[in-house]
Amino acid sequence: MRCPRFRKVRAFIKDLLTTKDGVTYAPSRVYWMLGSVAQIILSVWHTAVLGKDFSSTDFGTGMGLILTAGGVGVWITRRTEPDHED
Repeated sequence: MRCPRFRKVRAFIKDLLTTKDGVTYAPSRVYWMLGSVAQIILSVWHTAVLGKDFSSTDFGTGMGLILTAGGVGVWITRRTEPDHED
């Protein structure tokens, strides 16, 4: 049996990655999510495994650029997304 909370989280992530119709995955959103996760994983790797100092300025700048670029990508592709099928 699956936990209802897990089902809600899964639905939330699907809503983040799909277009307006809720079925079609948007490549720009998927790449945006992958870039954000990669930024976090590489920051943890750099700090925990390599033993380097954590720079909040570098992390904030990198994450800000990723989030801005992703937002621009979603904004650019908003007109090509399929509409809801009611």
